[in-house]
Amino acid sequence: MDKYAELEVFLCVVEEGNFSAAARKLLRSPSAISKIMARLEARLAVRLFDRIGGAIRLTHEGQIFLGHAQAVTEAMASAEHAVNPEASRVSGLLRVHTSLTVAKYQLAPMLPALLAQHPALHIEFVIGTERGNFIKKDIDVAIHSGSPTELSLVGKQLYIRRWIVAASPDYVAAHGVPLLPQDLPSHRCLNFTVRHHWNTWTFSKNGVEETINIDGALGADQGELLRTLALEGLGIVRLAEFHIGADVAAGRLLRLLPDYEAVTDDVMYLLYPHGRALAPRVRAFISFLEEQFKH
Repeated sequence: MDKYAELEVFLCVVEEGNFSAAARKLLRSPSAISKIMARLEARLAVRLFDRIGGAIRLTHEGQIFLGHAQAVTEAMASAEHAVNPEASRVSGLLRVHTSLTVAKYQLAPMLPALLAQHPALHIEFVIGTERGNFIKKDIDVAIHSGSPTELSLVGKQLYIRRWIVAASPDYVAAHGVPLLPQDLPSHRCLNFTVRHHWNTWTFSKNGVEETINIDGALGADQGELLRTLALEGLGIVRLAEFHIGADVAAGRLLRLLPDYEAVTDDVMYLLYPHGRALAPRVRAFISFLEEQFKH
């Protein structure tokens, strides 16, 4: 087996998470995969994996090798596409996993431009607030907050998500305006029933940060429903600026505690499995989003 084929097996093991799953995908036996990896480690004179039961974990050297291996396979794909236009044609089904609000408020408005560039591309959204299983759900790419902890995923920063606190004019007329973050516990607040850290609202003024734990009167597992509840005057909500910014601009919601808004480190990432980026449809989608969000 040549060195490039070894790289492909190595990347498949990382993506699948163990030798057995990689063997099934590559139509080889687990012992054959194990021997190929052992030969690669012997040639490099380093250990790439720690074997833990039936799973694997990349060593420090393995993580370094992973980045270079991915670069090599992407360079090979680029070289092939440069001389074979048909191989680089963007077509087929792209499955995108993200939250409803990101899909509705950020991706949907961009789709006309994307599909104008690549009319043969088909897109399906898999909606969820938690990261989906790329293999079981056949996901090509995902957009979620937080850098990936999975060794099999590549994570590229897209943008920083800013959060704002708001309520409807009807709510404010009935219950008043909180003047300080400490006033929030005496108000009716709306919170998430998933990712409970979203219910810890952080505020900052004059370099002093303060967090308020929100025990909301109403909760939902989707930010879009929380937005609707806020528009109906049912409480104070904290949601992403891209989500309710238009409501604030139109006066449907009033921005609260603007002097206490904290600088957030909530980074949204574009995630995809090692190796999937070689598919023209995925490469095109990644390039398109990077271009859109760099402005």
